[in-house]
Amino acid sequence: MGRSTLLSALIRRIPGTDSGASPGVLLTGPVGVGRSALLHAFCDLVGPWASVLRAGAQDGTWYDAVGAVHGAADRGRSPLGEASLTSHQLLESVTEMCRRGPVVLAMDDAHLPRPRSLRALDYVLRRSVGLPLLPVITVPPVTEPPALAALLTHHPWSARELHPLTADEISEVLFRKLGHEPSTALLRRCAEQSEGIPAAVHAFVHRYTGTGGATDGAAGGDRATPQDLGQLPSSASAVLSAVAVLGCSEPELVSELIRMPLPTVRRALDHLAERRILPLDGARAGSRDPDDDMPAGLSSDDLIPLYARAARLLEDAGRPPTQVAQALLRIRFGAAPWMLEALYSAALATDSPRAAVRYLSHALDIGAGENTRTLRRIRGLLADTLGTVAPDLAVHHLSMLIASSTDGHELAELALRYTDTLVPLGRGDEAARLLADVLDRRPGSSQVVVPQECRAALESALLLSGALEPGTVRWVKERLRTSSEPCDDSPGTRRLRLARAALSVLSGRPVPEHPGLNAVGTPGTPLDDLSMIAAAVVANLADDNTTALAALDRLLGNPLRGELDPSRIQAFTVRALVLSATGDLPAAERDSRQALELERRRDDGPAVTSAVVFAYVLAQRGSIAAAAAVLSEVGSADLRRLSHVHPLYWWATAAVRREHGDLAGALVALRAGGRALGPQGAESPLVLPWWLETANLLTELDRPAEARQVAAQGAALVGRCDTPRGAGLQLLARGLATAGRAGHRLLDEACGRLAESPARLLRARAEYALGSALLDAGDPLAARPRLRTALDLTIGCGAGNAATHIRVRLAEAGGRPRQLSGRPDDALTARERRVAALAMAGRSNREIAETLYITRRTVELHLTHAYQKLGVSGREDLVGVLRATGMWASPSGGGER
Repeated sequence: MGRSTLLSALIRRIPGTDSGASPGVLLTGPVGVGRSALLHAFCDLVGPWASVLRAGAQDGTWYDAVGAVHGAADRGRSPLGEASLTSHQLLESVTEMCRRGPVVLAMDDAHLPRPRSLRALDYVLRRSVGLPLLPVITVPPVTEPPALAALLTHHPWSARELHPLTADEISEVLFRKLGHEPSTALLRRCAEQSEGIPAAVHAFVHRYTGTGGATDGAAGGDRATPQDLGQLPSSASAVLSAVAVLGCSEPELVSELIRMPLPTVRRALDHLAERRILPLDGARAGSRDPDDDMPAGLSSDDLIPLYARAARLLEDAGRPPTQVAQALLRIRFGAAPWMLEALYSAALATDSPRAAVRYLSHALDIGAGENTRTLRRIRGLLADTLGTVAPDLAVHHLSMLIASSTDGHELAELALRYTDTLVPLGRGDEAARLLADVLDRRPGSSQVVVPQECRAALESALLLSGALEPGTVRWVKERLRTSSEPCDDSPGTRRLRLARAALSVLSGRPVPEHPGLNAVGTPGTPLDDLSMIAAAVVANLADDNTTALAALDRLLGNPLRGELDPSRIQAFTVRALVLSATGDLPAAERDSRQALELERRRDDGPAVTSAVVFAYVLAQRGSIAAAAAVLSEVGSADLRRLSHVHPLYWWATAAVRREHGDLAGALVALRAGGRALGPQGAESPLVLPWWLETANLLTELDRPAEARQVAAQGAALVGRCDTPRGAGLQLLARGLATAGRAGHRLLDEACGRLAESPARLLRARAEYALGSALLDAGDPLAARPRLRTALDLTIGCGAGNAATHIRVRLAEAGGRPRQLSGRPDDALTARERRVAALAMAGRSNREIAETLYITRRTVELHLTHAYQKLGVSGREDLVGVLRATGMWASPSGGGER
């Protein structure tokens, strides 16, 4: 169920007769997800027309699917040899089969200790060039043994993860098993208890229908058969039933459960032990299914009357809560209060979230009509547990708790938990609407009202979650416009000020003083992480680059809440944007690539947000072909929903079109990006100054009047932003729209103001505009240093590939651009590079001056220029940047004279 698409993809991977080996396929996924079943189905389907070799359970053994391509009437499995095959013997067999057609090499559970089989597979793959061969292995998501790690390292593999079943697929399984459509409540219970793992879904059906006891335990070859059980003495049969119910064979407990004398119980236990038909002691404690290890032929349904008494005995004996809960799981109705408490305690005691969900879900099923407060406590813990493993299922329980809440403080806490659950699911608009409903309740109404001291925290959660979705962002900003500024200094109020500041600065309004990190506290919940990201956005747009990166570094340094924490993806994405805005494009590329890899692992669909940011950074670096390839992955995704990356998509698209000579197409893309910034409410001109590129394109298309109009429009927008970057952009826009010396003066002022900001790429843009204007005015001598500075800044930012036009203009001005190696230190002159190398080696300024026969003042100037070009603030940062380029000083410090 739910694997047809993946199965078809596997079949398509089988190479043709003369197409050579295909990259291997690695099937992975959690225990019970169906890796082995999929591999078996695949081998059976391709058997009629491809040779299939499967690794045996014994190390070094391989089996041929007899009749696969040989036309034999009786198909089965036959060993290739009487004993384990050597690597060379396996290669000979594979080579012979490849002469007849494609070959599949299949190994199930490749993580198990089978070093000879893994080495043989590695040996064959190393020597299979030109052979029509497809290796397929299955592994769980665990640490790889060295032999498997070597196999995965030396050969190309395509990892395909099997995901849990969806709600529709679970419903289909239940329909096939039950013969009728499952109810909504039954479907939800199955989804909660199984988490969509196919094996757990089938186990749930067995428990629900009572069909699992007679079959699930019959696999043990050393256990007695059903016929044997029928021949047991009555005392032994009763004792066996008691042991199965208790999950242990302690004579005292068995005697008390079935009220049989202790000596008789001991004799019966000895008899059962001799016949090897006792369940293993404690094997069922904490297991997934209470029917596990049930003796063959013994139906657990016949034992239901004993389970309540057994659970009470176990609890009175001080046994672990999970052992008590295993007995209670067989009770289907008539729960007593102590049973609910026992299941609740078991959920707290177990280390398995899946087991905890099962205990709590069962408590709600059998506890209908019991004490409301107890049931709310159970449902609250169930919602918390589901929030870590299946947040979409936790939403239902939180909704029920909110709807039945009678206390304002509890209602506020539940609303925040509801928001924390929905935000990682991409359903921030739902959370915002619920928070608005809670906050807008008025005293005197029939509804519960939250107290005043809780309102700031809820309002900040509303602003942060509602700003994520285009469907609510306008409404949220209108709510912000009409709300009053909080006046106290509580943690909730500080976070509310931060949320208001983030929305204000994204709307293009100035923030006189950004709140800083003290408004956030310690990152932990999704709302905490959103606040941290909001603090970084505000600090970055306020030109406080240090605080912005500190916020994101702090978030990324926090322990993971899960294997694929969505907050981590968001933090990497935003940090990439901050780094690109400050001119550290290599680091921005690393972060955006990391975000893309994480998002690809998290979802089956395209990783749209991180792909767009990655393409945007690549386009800034001048890696146009790579940016175009990433943009093609986005395809036909609905970018209109992604209000914060939609403009970046159009900017990157414009860069690709412009590189291909399609200036008109680039102009259309840039204007589309400008429109995308407006309707969704992110009107800040600092987010993406698209109008600068638009004005340049219009000038190149010989449309100066339109260019001046667009530049004036950008200048009017930027005029509201009182930061060095904002002031520099305003001057740059006016300078682009002004001809002659007046325009030159404006561009010169723009260069000065942007030099005060962390926006090094924008400063390079201004220096280039001024140098080009001076060159066009017939003053190459004045243009040369401006163009040289623009080139050095661009290269220092890691955008050397995008500096072609600057190099051309510098050559026109009589300069001689240096040859580029693609490293940030390309921006340094030979003397600056030498001084920097000696500084990296730990030399003082005096020692550097003596080595190079220059003054200490000259050393300081060279270091200052190196810091400016590379965007660092001191020697420690300089060492980090240049060490990454492979640059290092020789110990001898041989001088350049």
